[in-house]
Amino acid sequence: MRNEIKTERLTLRRTRNTDAQTMARRINNPEILRMTATLPMPYFALHAEFWLMRASANWRQGLSFAYAITTKDDSIMGVVDLFKNDQDDWEIGYWIAKEFWGYGYMPEAAKGLLREGFRVFDTPYIDAGYFADNPASGRVLEKLGFIDKNDPSRLFSVARGERFDGIELRLRRNTAARWQ
Repeated sequence: MRNEIKTERLTLRRTRNTDAQTMARRINNPEILRMTATLPMPYFALHAEFWLMRASANWRQGLSFAYAITTKDDSIMGVVDLFKNDQDDWEIGYWIAKEFWGYGYMPEAAKGLLREGFRVFDTPYIDAGYFADNPASGRVLEKLGFIDKNDPSRLFSVARGERFDGIELRLRRNTAARWQ
């Protein structure tokens, strides 16, 4: 995987430890954290430091490729991550700070990472999942061509402290190949 991916408006770059303060400030919002599987609420800079160190180690091991979503000022506005899930399949996950919602940044960032993932890995599909009470994430994935796997799940959220209904989706390589 490349260290940097450019899209029309964004730069996706490897996360780095210096992102911790900004990451913690931008993600520390219940509307964001409760839609993630592994992040606690509240979310402190120490959480971000640990997450960033683990992301770096996972990159070196080829288990996960986390990218900071940035614009011209190089400040982290969110993260998009391609990782191996429990079934050893590639899966995409993401979050973006509330101040950046509604501008189409997340579909753009995800498309950039998905293109790179299909370019690098010989995989017929990439999976994604979202909590049923997060229709905005569902719309992002639908725009990209993900389709429902019709496999109901109960996804755990650390921030919620419980399992919640989830939607599991899949994007096939041939669907992504049709992107302009």
